[in-house]
Amino acid sequence: MRSDGDEEGFAYLIETPRLWLRPRAAADESALAALAANPAIAPNICSTVPADGGERMVIVERDGRRIVGAAVHGVTGLGSGVEIGVWIGELGWFRGYATEAAHALIDHAFADGAASVVWCSNRVTNTRARRVIEKCGFQFRGGGMVRIAGHGAFPIERFALDRRNWASLKAWGGGAVPHREGAGHAPRESAA
Repeated sequence: MRSDGDEEGFAYLIETPRLWLRPRAAADESALAALAANPAIAPNICSTVPADGGERMVIVERDGRRIVGAAVHGVTGLGSGVEIGVWIGELGWFRGYATEAAHALIDHAFADGAASVVWCSNRVTNTRARRVIEKCGFQFRGGGMVRIAGHGAFPIERFALDRRNWASLKAWGGGAVPHREGAGHAPRESAA
């Protein structure tokens, strides 16, 4: 790591006050697998994946430089917009990391003006994820089923946040609405 906080060797980074979101690397997979294998986590990692496969990211705690979870964002298969997904390992629970990472991905999706709506989903039994989704301003749009190879089908809830509601939420928070990358309160993005 360089002194400015960027992680060397990665071309893209989203920085929040306490986290870095960066592309996943092969070296991250064993740490993520260990977090995901936890019986408190594994049954809940079943949200949809963006239609384009998305950009798979790792969530790193800035202070300890410890991997605490994963995220994905990309073009949705629902007709328009971007889809995001976030999960945090148990050691990172009750710190607001999921909300912070989700806010960063949402701001990133809207900051350049290209996305009109951001989608996410969760397993219907995952009440913690639903609370994060609600705190981010998403609105319920319906249910469905998702199939995961080797695990069968699970019922999910789908949620959407449109640009207009996001802009209102940003304004209510006292900050300027970022209209382009680098403006207002969008997460700082940097290139390594």
